[in-house]
Amino acid sequence: MATDRTSWDAREHRAHSASPGDSPEHALPGDAPRWPRDRAVDVRHIKLDVALDVPAKRVSGTATHTVRALNDGLSRIPFDAIDMRISAVTVDGKSATFHYDGSVLDVVLTPARERGAELILAITYEATPRIGLYFIGPDEAYPDKPLQVWSQGQDEDSRFWFPCYDYEGTKQTLEMLATVPSNWFALSNGRLVEDRANPGGTRTFHWLQELPLPTYLITLACGEFQRIDQSREGLTIDYFVEAEDAEDGARTFANTPEMIALFERLTGQPYPWAKYSQIVVRDFVFGGMENTSATTMTRNIIVDPKAARDFTSDDLISHELAHMWYGDLLTCRDWSHGWLNESFATYLELLWDESKHGIDDYRQGVIVNTDAYFGERYRRPIVTKVMREPIDIFDRHLYEKGSAVLHTLRGLLGDDQFFRSLQRYTRDNQHKSVITQDLIDAIEAETGRNLEWFFDQYVFRPGHPSFKVSWSWDEASSTASVCVKQTQKTDNGAAIFRIPVTIDFQAGRARPRPFKVEVSGAEHTFVFPLAKKPDLCRFDPYNRVLKELDFEKSIGELRLQLRIDDDIAGRQQAAASLGEKGGAAAVEALTAAVKGDRWWGVSAAAAKALGAVRTEAARDALISCLNARQHKVRRAVVAALGEFRGDESVFRALDPLAKRDQSWFVESEAHRSIGKLRVAGSFDRLVAGMERPSFRQLIRQGCIDGFVELRDERGFEHLLTAAKYGAPHQSRQAATSAVGRLGACFPERKRPLGEDLGTLLRDPDFRIRSAAAGALRAIMDERQVDALDAMAARELDGRGVRAAREAALNIRKGTDTTAEVKALRDDLEKLRDENRALRDRVTKVEGGKPGG
Repeated sequence: MATDRTSWDAREHRAHSASPGDSPEHALPGDAPRWPRDRAVDVRHIKLDVALDVPAKRVSGTATHTVRALNDGLSRIPFDAIDMRISAVTVDGKSATFHYDGSVLDVVLTPARERGAELILAITYEATPRIGLYFIGPDEAYPDKPLQVWSQGQDEDSRFWFPCYDYEGTKQTLEMLATVPSNWFALSNGRLVEDRANPGGTRTFHWLQELPLPTYLITLACGEFQRIDQSREGLTIDYFVEAEDAEDGARTFANTPEMIALFERLTGQPYPWAKYSQIVVRDFVFGGMENTSATTMTRNIIVDPKAARDFTSDDLISHELAHMWYGDLLTCRDWSHGWLNESFATYLELLWDESKHGIDDYRQGVIVNTDAYFGERYRRPIVTKVMREPIDIFDRHLYEKGSAVLHTLRGLLGDDQFFRSLQRYTRDNQHKSVITQDLIDAIEAETGRNLEWFFDQYVFRPGHPSFKVSWSWDEASSTASVCVKQTQKTDNGAAIFRIPVTIDFQAGRARPRPFKVEVSGAEHTFVFPLAKKPDLCRFDPYNRVLKELDFEKSIGELRLQLRIDDDIAGRQQAAASLGEKGGAAAVEALTAAVKGDRWWGVSAAAAKALGAVRTEAARDALISCLNARQHKVRRAVVAALGEFRGDESVFRALDPLAKRDQSWFVESEAHRSIGKLRVAGSFDRLVAGMERPSFRQLIRQGCIDGFVELRDERGFEHLLTAAKYGAPHQSRQAATSAVGRLGACFPERKRPLGEDLGTLLRDPDFRIRSAAAGALRAIMDERQVDALDAMAARELDGRGVRAAREAALNIRKGTDTTAEVKALRDDLEKLRDENRALRDRVTKVEGGKPGG
């Protein structure tokens, strides 16, 4: 499963940004360990024979379960079934007694069965699901929306549309007979056995999934779609999109067959299912869902020709495909080990990038994922049982941190042992439910290496190492000394890490000389004999270890590193450090990197660093880089220019790009930066931009952020209009959140804004409800706490529940300090502007001469 990805580069926009009053703890009051469930029977097979009543938003039919008793004396079998009307239950064809309380169906067995006895239970039912099965269609606000029906079972929502044992740790085979309107197509798991036209204007699709799958991966997606066929010999590969999206859909999914071939090679296992279909639906509640053999995708995945210049949906496509092995073929036994699904899929995104685009693309992905994890507002063990609902742990630890841990594991083992271990783990555990120990055992069985210490510190405990590093040279002994300190907090259970690291030294453009050391204590000093004084020292070149690094260096060494380091992470770190130091020499080096570095990520980092310098020289350098040919570099330059608040010359440079650029993302960023400038023309440019249609409403989203940055009360009208039901749906969530972000700057408007946001707590879209809860937390409106409690009580989507709980908790814990926070923020911005002026004066005194 992947979260909805609506940004120019999905990985770059996964990180949460902390809101005022955010708690640093993941567990909320009342959260407790969640243990795996007991089972009365082993479910062997499910047959669903269902019909859809689309106008009534109702599903009816029979769910037939073939089960085997696990113990003697089996007298009752419970099924999860929420808000259903149960009309009949039979056991082996005979009517059976049952009890139903609206959430659990208890089937009584008379007489009791012995261990190993096989039974067939048929449950005839009807349901109008609130979640689990979604009926999509037009209404007054969105009259052009097509009719569609689709399911979403993860994490435990299948129980809302058919009776089942709704738990991730069990698997069974499946038969799906779905009766739908005659002009519709219905997709489900496995192979299509029959497509039958019925009297009365309906059609029945009969699917058979012959290999076992978890209940949460059972799928049904129905509507009018056009099929795009990209099959290979022996495997059906196809995509289903709305007819108007056919051309863009073919472009979007074109790399799928190549991805399948790559993952077969990496895992050592052929694609395991009868087909691979991807179907694009409206209003999907996630980015994608890896239903076995039949992935459901958000319509946001479709890429138009202009967006394709600097954007691809390959990360989402490869993520969901990777789940066909990690999540479907091997499934976490319970959600506490969910990283074995999600981190693996996230990591295979990077392996696709490496195969398709090269090692630097892979390494850039590692950098972005690591930064996304660092942006998470709390630290928790990757494997944890403490949660209210499983969705609570689908966060940056489960996705990005876990992928960075796998990257670190690859560096520790080396490619040969890493990929052999990956294949051993996959081969030995296919069609099984797995826990993290299964991965540890596979590594030991394949390589002889016991890495329990590694998993203990990175997976079963919170946090990561934070290294503070410095180095010095002793001419008398011809030695370099490297001091390494671990500075991470350990009071939350984080370890003092043990990790092998490479330290190398380079003189001029000679080949670096590497030394392997092991860091295992809070502080080390390593001494290395060298023939002569090096010009450059690197700690963990090629960024093989998940860590934070503070490496103090001179401007001269940083300039050299930015110029000659063959590691893109090292060059980006050097750029950031130069931005912090500032000065004419730093500006000169950063400008050269923006214009001339061979990797776009380094150029973008250098542009960001120039924005941090904030001198006139840095501004002029950035303006001179606005003609960068690489779209991502140009976007970074535009973003950096937003740091020059009040500068009319920057507005004049950005305004043409806001009106028109080859990239949607550059246009969006230009509006965002224009808002940050807070000049006379900013407001009118943002108002105009709000009306421009664009890919995924990117320009409108840039304007929404721009209104927040502008700090103009006139922006509230536009934000509230953009948040209303009926406004372009792709930007409603951003607009709702922005009301809270801007509202935090105007505490006197807390009450009316709170009332507006309180209304949105009952919006039809759970994303808007969740965003409204977060916005209320931002403005700290204590009058809405009861409404937040009510939302948490009624909400069915766990993400909405958590958003409401967090907001209510933070408001209750806090006091009305909004005015004080605003004053502090204003003082900070004033100080930043004064610092920029001081830097300009210092630079002029230096005469622009390079420093050492």
